[in-house]
Amino acid sequence: MGNIKLTIVIMLKSLLAFCLYGYSLHAVADTSAMPSEGKSTRHEVTLIRDKDYKCIQCHKDSQNTIHQTHTVEKFEEVGKTLNCTTCHGNIGPDHREGAPVVKKYGPAQSQQGTEKVQFSQQQVLDANGKCMNCHVPENLREVSWTHDVHAKNLTCSNCHDVHGAKKSGVLSMERKETIQLCVDCHSDFNQIEKER
Repeated sequence: MGNIKLTIVIMLKSLLAFCLYGYSLHAVADTSAMPSEGKSTRHEVTLIRDKDYKCIQCHKDSQNTIHQTHTVEKFEEVGKTLNCTTCHGNIGPDHREGAPVVKKYGPAQSQQGTEKVQFSQQQVLDANGKCMNCHVPENLREVSWTHDVHAKNLTCSNCHDVHGAKKSGVLSMERKETIQLCVDCHSDFNQIEKER
């Protein structure tokens, strides 16, 4: 029994000695890493990678036009970063071969018409959902009553060209151009009604 107690005591002392030795190495390493007077601190290298780099190899104009309609500051206000994948999702490796992994936005409507692609109401809502992640419906309602009327039946890209040459599509149009946009779309529906 005496030998077991002696062995346990020796093991505990050894463990304590190893812990103290390890702590002292850690303390020495911490103090040696601290800069002394007159010495410069070691420069840390951080990798900076443009998330849009691969996209703009083919879509060169898109980076310029997105900055005309969306600003980095506005994205930062809502806690997001302005890059291609924010809206289009992560592009798959087969994208260059035409694989439709990327989220695309285009004019579509939930009702039958002659010009635009027809989506189900859920598909229209899904397409508009990405825009609504940043553009709050209450604010859109204040800007124009048309947002409430069309939100469930038209994709935002029917009226707004995010990558357009003009600032935010409809926002930069003269009143006459905006009315023409409405007339073009509604005459399309009127034509369908007359054919029935």
